[in-house]
Amino acid sequence: MKKERTKRICNYFMKGLLLCALVFGFWFMADAGVNADEVGIPKNFTPGTIEMVPFTKGENSNPYINITNNSDKPVKVTFEHNIAQTDHNYKLRIYVGNHECVSKENPVAKDANVLYLYPYQRIEKACEVVFSSSASSSASVTFNVKAAYLSKEVKKKDQAIGLNKNTAVEIPLSGMQNSLYEGVTGSGEDERWYKFDVKDRAVINPIFELAEKERCSLFHQSQTFIKIYNSRDELVYKEAATQYKGENIWNIGSKTLTSGTYYVKIINNRQAYYPATFMFNLNGHDWIPANGITCSSSEIQLSDIGKKKVIAQTVPANSDDKIVSVYDHLTGKTWDWYNSNTVDYDGIPSTATAPGRHAWITFKTTNGKTFTTYVISPAEKLKKPRVATGYNSAKFWVDYPNKLQTSVRIQVLKKGKWTTAKTLGYFSCGNSNPVTIKGLKPLTNYKFRVQAYANGMTGTPSDIVTMKTGSKKKPAIKSIKIVQRKKVTVKGWWRRHWVGGHISRYEWVPPYTYTKYKVKVTLKKKVPKIGGMWVAGNWVKGSKKSYTVWVPNGAQKGKKLTIRISTALGKGYGNGPEVKKVIRAK
Repeated sequence: MKKERTKRICNYFMKGLLLCALVFGFWFMADAGVNADEVGIPKNFTPGTIEMVPFTKGENSNPYINITNNSDKPVKVTFEHNIAQTDHNYKLRIYVGNHECVSKENPVAKDANVLYLYPYQRIEKACEVVFSSSASSSASVTFNVKAAYLSKEVKKKDQAIGLNKNTAVEIPLSGMQNSLYEGVTGSGEDERWYKFDVKDRAVINPIFELAEKERCSLFHQSQTFIKIYNSRDELVYKEAATQYKGENIWNIGSKTLTSGTYYVKIINNRQAYYPATFMFNLNGHDWIPANGITCSSSEIQLSDIGKKKVIAQTVPANSDDKIVSVYDHLTGKTWDWYNSNTVDYDGIPSTATAPGRHAWITFKTTNGKTFTTYVISPAEKLKKPRVATGYNSAKFWVDYPNKLQTSVRIQVLKKGKWTTAKTLGYFSCGNSNPVTIKGLKPLTNYKFRVQAYANGMTGTPSDIVTMKTGSKKKPAIKSIKIVQRKKVTVKGWWRRHWVGGHISRYEWVPPYTYTKYKVKVTLKKKVPKIGGMWVAGNWVKGSKKSYTVWVPNGAQKGKKLTIRISTALGKGYGNGPEVKKVIRAK
């Protein structure tokens, strides 16, 4: 028991000695190698020199500066020194962020002494001095550590970036992201990772910018990329600066993404020699479908084709579904090279379009929405018709319209309103096809016109024809007598025989004779309110009790003569009811 107790006491004693040795050893080591100077940037500081740090070889064998940004803003730190930057400096080397800014062999950029710090970031050995073996013990260098705020907001480092895919920082589809290349990477690729989600479909149009551009003039070999991967690690978007030479923004265009998780990698493919603030924005949004198309003119006159543009626009105007094709119904051509929310089209002049409302242009979006505009080809203005009135009717001779598929409406003004009395098809027009309307009142002035109609279009009405209807009173015949006879000899002649609009042969018509008769028609009394009388095809002016005329064609002896008698207001209008009498030629 006594031996065991003695053994335990010895163990405790040895442990105590060991503990004392460790404590004093660590104190001694710390005291012997104090080469670091701690520089802290205050939370709210005035831009300029924060601290002056001198180093002497005799005092510090391997001196360096640790720096901490205690502010909540990103800062730019410059380590200004009193060493002339000559081609060969044999006293010392100075490293800032692991990069030489004073070298024995190579000249370096004047601004290679710059670092960037995130809010609350600490960098150990941010600035390091290595004295040469040949330098005297009195060799020295003095640093003015200067700090300045950056204009861009940057989050804390652990919030702003992910250094690999697994630590990617989640970002929204839209919004500027700001971060830093601190300028402390020793070698290899320097990566920044972000991720975002797409619910259904989205459009991105990323922009990327380097805001601070120190050292880019010398270390121009570096390339900076923005790359986007899907969850299967497939590259879906790549944008790069071939060599950064001061251009602020690179933008290769939009990209449509389907549902899923995507990763953004910002990468510098070499050493991060130039510290910089980089900014990027996905410029994204959930897919905006097109609900339809609107047009500046849904209809256009035929005469305006080639003069006026029809402007089509998606609804909404910022939809991601674009107008991609235009189909011209008049020409039968399709143009499918469009890709825009707004498209204007003026087409090709056309004069051969039949009257009516015709489909002209159909615009179509990527999701199948369409809108068709129409061209209005008006029906023509017809010539005024030739009209002959009776006592209760009117006969019309209507010229053929200039265009087929056109019908004609004969209109009469009644009680201040134009009404269509009859409609003629195209082939019912012409001088050989007179048409009669009835239901008119006798001894009444009427206004007539015609109007073209085709495929739902009405033309401008023709000029108005004003005519009066005749008297409905029949002449009362007292007697009809032949008062003179005259024999007429007709010479023979060759008569053309027509077939199908062509002369097929000639026929000889032998000479013949006939008797021409003059007749006297006596009325029981005069007919009032007339301008004259038609007697056997002869027009005789005036209201009389008797009329004497030659019967034009006559008749053979012993044959009958048909005498037709009717009143009229004039030689071509206002005819009254007809009286027909037959007499025998003796």
